[in-house]
Amino acid sequence: MVKEKAMIKNRRKQDILNLLISLIGLGVLVLILQVYFFRIDFTAEKRYTLSDKTKQLVSSLDKDLYFEIYLAGDLPHGFKKLQKASIEMLDELEAYANVNINYALINTSDIPNPKQRNQMYEQLAARGLKPTSLQERTTDGSLKQKIIVPGIIVHDTEKETSVHLLKNVTGLSAEENLNHSIETIEFELTKAIRMLQSKQPKNIAFLTGQGELNEFEVADFTASLLQKYEVDRVSAQKLNHSKKKYSALVIAQPRNEFSREAKYQVDQYLMNGGRILWLVDEVSASMDSLQVKESTVAFYKPLNIEDQLFTYGVRINPDLVMDIQGQLIPVQTALPGEKPKFTPAPWYYSPLLNAPDHHPITRKLNVVKAEFANSIDWVGENANVKKTTLLTSSDYTRLEKVPSIVSLDIVNQQPRPEDFAVGRKKIAVLLEGKFQSAFMNRAWKGIDRKSFKSESTPSKMIVISDGDIIKNRVRGVGKNKQIEALGYDRYSRKTYGNRSFLLNCIDYLCDNEGWMELRAREVKLRMLDKTKIRSERLFWQVVNVVLPLFLLLIFGVLRYFMRKRKFTRS
Repeated sequence: MVKEKAMIKNRRKQDILNLLISLIGLGVLVLILQVYFFRIDFTAEKRYTLSDKTKQLVSSLDKDLYFEIYLAGDLPHGFKKLQKASIEMLDELEAYANVNINYALINTSDIPNPKQRNQMYEQLAARGLKPTSLQERTTDGSLKQKIIVPGIIVHDTEKETSVHLLKNVTGLSAEENLNHSIETIEFELTKAIRMLQSKQPKNIAFLTGQGELNEFEVADFTASLLQKYEVDRVSAQKLNHSKKKYSALVIAQPRNEFSREAKYQVDQYLMNGGRILWLVDEVSASMDSLQVKESTVAFYKPLNIEDQLFTYGVRINPDLVMDIQGQLIPVQTALPGEKPKFTPAPWYYSPLLNAPDHHPITRKLNVVKAEFANSIDWVGENANVKKTTLLTSSDYTRLEKVPSIVSLDIVNQQPRPEDFAVGRKKIAVLLEGKFQSAFMNRAWKGIDRKSFKSESTPSKMIVISDGDIIKNRVRGVGKNKQIEALGYDRYSRKTYGNRSFLLNCIDYLCDNEGWMELRAREVKLRMLDKTKIRSERLFWQVVNVVLPLFLLLIFGVLRYFMRKRKFTRS
């Protein structure tokens, strides 16, 4: 008996000692964690790990940030995931920031007065957030319309900007679109923060003097650029002599030949590190002509920049890309004397371009609409230039050499696969690296030998063989002019991805720090098998409810017998 009491006393001392050691160890661990901050992300794609650039950005902030999250209230499951991912991202940003980052969930549906609620939606739209209408199925099977605002407004002490969270890519399911929206949260939030932190926006120039598109024909794209950049229109002669430093130059569908002086100025702008977005047509053809008569002549119209582009590494071919995957246009199919009847038919001269999913510019991008595009070939073997294809036609493509007759009658002809068998053709390409000057080893009095550069500093350019990609439709004249959205098709009432693609192009050209790489971030969509869920629903419900109770019962019975056995021994 004495021996047992001594054993119990020693066991109590050991337990107290173990407890003290544990408490001391815990205290040391807490002190270490306070000094050394770290996080561990166990997900395969590191979805909860911020990029090093994002960490540097938020750690260098000098102003507090406040986020109004309007994705709130009673939301469908997919939007709850998007809301949760947004909040988790803000928590991650706050963990690395030296300033306060606060947020609030705002539910617009809480406003009981319909008139006041609609006013709120109008105010949010004016601030850059677009309300979205959803159709939600209720328990009784009926459809209920619901309006949500899937966006965030970001404030610092002086300015604000908006972040639209929901991506809507044609061809993707609702789950895939929501997953893509989650993938881009870090990119969108850091983009907004950088806009607020930017003291001097970068300058973008539209080249003038060669019959380029006027300010009304690029008004929609210009308005989108002005949200982030300053935009000017400059001639080639003033391009390199302006007080402003232009981060990118847009050459939008020139219709006249470039003079040697203009070519030289553009060339030296590139040699000094300038970035260029070329949108060039080498074939003259227009849908406006077909509105007057049923046919028109397409002919080669060089712009005197062919040798220049060849030196840089590309050639725009004198042909027209015809694609079975084309835009639908209304065609008059009624017989003479009958009431007009319009039927949709594919217009092969207006291909809907494919975008590869592996590049930040084109990842998860809606199809881009082109019109009378030319094909592009790579030329030259400059090892210092990296070449990437951005947009292509479909596998069912045909090339039509010019001059040729373009007629509306082609929509009445049944396409034969053997006539569209040349495969995908490049329409937009990206070149990055050190370019050779098109004026190297040339004798011309206009070359300033003191400032002339024969090789560029590291630079980028994007060449698109269709100027119509950037052109918005203009209706009316004078004060009655109306600008249609870029990429909008009046017949199908669809808006194609032209604006998003071009904005991504400019952002990529102006990006010197690699922020666009965040657009390529991938979060794997691990979807459940819905058929299996329905067939095995009852089984898994029983498992989830009964199994924990059964295990708890077994554990309780075992604990009871173990305590009873111990009591009997003592």
